Amino acid sequence: MADQDQAKQQARRIMSRLRERAPNSRQLLGIVLLLTAALIVLVLGGITLAGAGLSLALATPLFILFSPILVPLAGIVAVGTGGFVSLSAAFVTACSAVAWLYNYVKGRHPVGADKIDAVKHKIADTASHVSEKAREVAREVGA
Repeated sequence: MADQDQAKQQARRIMSRLRERAPNSRQLLGIVLLLTAALIVLVLGGITLAGAGLSLALATPLFILFSPILVPLAGIVAVGTGGFVSLSAAFVTACSAVAWLYNYVKGRHPVGADKIDAVKHKIADTASHVSEKAREVAREVGA
């Protein structure tokens, strides 16, 4: 009898622990909604994959039939798109360069203007040093 009471008491302790750790209704609803959403996404993904495979299977004969037209057309479209993108990038670069030069000439000191000024002064110093050296050489040759 004592063994039965002890087993019942242990079962009650286990049940109380389970009740303490059991999810509340809000958590349970969240789990149910999460599983439902995951199932819906998996079903939609499967339908999409099946549709893509079926479309490819049906369109393959058309691709083979029209490949003499589609392959050169794809090349033309690719080259045209690449040229358009390159031209657009060159245009944006040119506009940016002109805007930078305009701001530099107006004295608004755009980004990098200090480096340009430093190079300009260095070139001027080098030019004066070279001209000075040329005068010295001319004097030595003439003397």
